[in-house]
Amino acid sequence: MAAKSKDLNKSTLTDALKKSEDGESADALTENYFAVSVLRDFILPDLLDKDTVELLYWAGKNLSRQLILDMESLPDLFAKAGFGNLVVAKQTPNSYTYKLTGPEVEQRFDTNNDDPEFSLETGIIAETVEKTIEAYCLGTYTVNSKAKSVTIKIQIDRN
Repeated sequence: MAAKSKDLNKSTLTDALKKSEDGESADALTENYFAVSVLRDFILPDLLDKDTVELLYWAGKNLSRQLILDMESLPDLFAKAGFGNLVVAKQTPNSYTYKLTGPEVEQRFDTNNDDPEFSLETGIIAETVEKTIEAYCLGTYTVNSKAKSVTIKIQIDRN
C-alpha cells in the first residue's frame, strides 16, 4: 500500500499543471517537462528520501556517460529534456559557472517552493565537463528563489 504524502501543504502534481500567476499555462513548457517533473519532483524523492540529492547527482553523471555528450551539446540537451535554458555565465582556468533559467525552472520553483533541487542537472554538467577537458570535476548548485534561477558551478581539479 502506498504511503500518503508527508506534507499536506506541499504542492501537488495537479497544481503544477495549473496556470501560473502570469497566465502562462503548462502547455507553454516543453513537452517533456511533465514526465521529467513527475519523476524528479514527486516519485524519486518519495523513493529515495534523504538520499535524493546524492543519488540524482550520480545518476546525472552516469546519464552523461551514456549519452556521450560534449560541453557544446549541453544547452541543446537541456532544452530538449525539459531542464531549462542553460548558458555558460563565467569561465576561469579552475571552474565553469552555468546559469539555468526558463519556464521549466520557474515551474520547479513554483511547485517546490520549499527547496527545489537541481542535482541531476549538476551531475550531467559535471561529468560532461570532466569528459571534455579530461580533468576531475565536482559540481555544486545554488538557487536564487527571487530570480527563479539556478547557478551551477563546476570546480576543476587538474592535479
